[in-house]
Amino acid sequence: MKSGNIFPESGNIHSCPKHKRETVKFFCNDHQQSCCSTCIGTKHRKCESIDTVEDAAKNIKQNRQLDVLLGDMKNLEKKLTKAKGEQEINVAEIENSVDEIIEKTEREFKECVDHLEILKNKHLDEVAGALKKGRGKLSECTNVLSDGIQCTNYCCRNIERVKETENDAEMVMTYYRVKERLLQLKQFKCTKKQITISQKKVTSFERINEFSIDGENSIVWTGNFLSNGNFVFADYIPDGRCFIYNKDWKSTEVIDGLSYPFEAIHSGEELLVTCDGTKSIEVFSLSDLHKLQSININKTVYGITKLNGACYVGCGNKIIKLNLSGEKLKEYKVEGNYNIHISTTKDGHIVYSNCSLNTVTAITDQGDTVWQYKHIKMKVPRGLDVDSVGNIFVAARGSDNIHVLSGAGSLIRIIEDIPQPMFIKLMEERSICCVCSNREIMKVYKL
Repeated sequence: MKSGNIFPESGNIHSCPKHKRETVKFFCNDHQQSCCSTCIGTKHRKCESIDTVEDAAKNIKQNRQLDVLLGDMKNLEKKLTKAKGEQEINVAEIENSVDEIIEKTEREFKECVDHLEILKNKHLDEVAGALKKGRGKLSECTNVLSDGIQCTNYCCRNIERVKETENDAEMVMTYYRVKERLLQLKQFKCTKKQITISQKKVTSFERINEFSIDGENSIVWTGNFLSNGNFVFADYIPDGRCFIYNKDWKSTEVIDGLSYPFEAIHSGEELLVTCDGTKSIEVFSLSDLHKLQSININKTVYGITKLNGACYVGCGNKIIKLNLSGEKLKEYKVEGNYNIHISTTKDGHIVYSNCSLNTVTAITDQGDTVWQYKHIKMKVPRGLDVDSVGNIFVAARGSDNIHVLSGAGSLIRIIEDIPQPMFIKLMEERSICCVCSNREIMKVYKL
């Protein structure tokens, strides 16, 4: 339509289109064309169906062909109008989409800027702290050196003074007193103290240890650092156990007799273990590991975390909030049936992963969704952990990587080439993190 003339031609419609001086007198039904006498004798001389324009007009009127044509044209006009309207709606839709993308981009950019501002201020505080510490150490040395300089100046003035005196006793006493002080000063080790302040950029994980978790045919879904620096794993089998490893990653203690233990965390001086087989939380003394009590949940129990004196337990299609006495405080209905790993943030949000929907979701303590994260390179998200500035680490088992999110749910970075990570746990005080691969291989990385 764009390349052709869509409007009827103006001019004398009685003239033949081919022979302008001839009048249209015939109509060729074979070619559906109006013709003059010359056309009939030349181009249309072999055509079988030729009518006079009078007969053609009569036929059109009798068969109501004008009404049919008008109806067809109006229907086409409606189709074109509808198509135009749909295109205009589409234009409005893409304009709205662009507005939403711009708004989202601006919001995520602000989140990134705010996050970088936090990191910058933290880094500058660390630099200022290093300066203060270094200045303090150097000031101690400077003060000692200043005392030595003052002492030598004083001694020099006394020597100059007694050189002019006629009092022999004073000269002798001053000489030996200054000589004794000189010997004392020479014993002082005057060494130069050099302090430098520098920064180091971490670009990747550096693996420093790797070992297989104890137990034959072990199935480990998660693990946690304890308050004393040790690490605890739960072996998710019918006759399950919890293995405790020391800081040198040597197995030291075992808790037996657990039915499908999933996760263990410390709370004060207690160790809480979720057991799916008994649908309970088993409570042990952290000091000697003797059992204190059982808290019956009567629901499937998986991951557990704590915040502000309360515990949150992932139960598949819901999350249950309990106090430390086992009393149920709240129940949250969540999307999907595979919400088994759970953590909490400094902002008081509850974060959980869904390995079937490939999502990570944050909700408030009232149960309202704050954000949901999904990425084409995040498959089968499992274990979660949160660092000291609120970043969220997600072990994506199906995509062999770790996703690092801000507290607002925006992607910060993806750490690739981590084979089948089941969980990740951070120990920032020791600058290490632990990743369990394929439910049995523990890898320790230097941060």
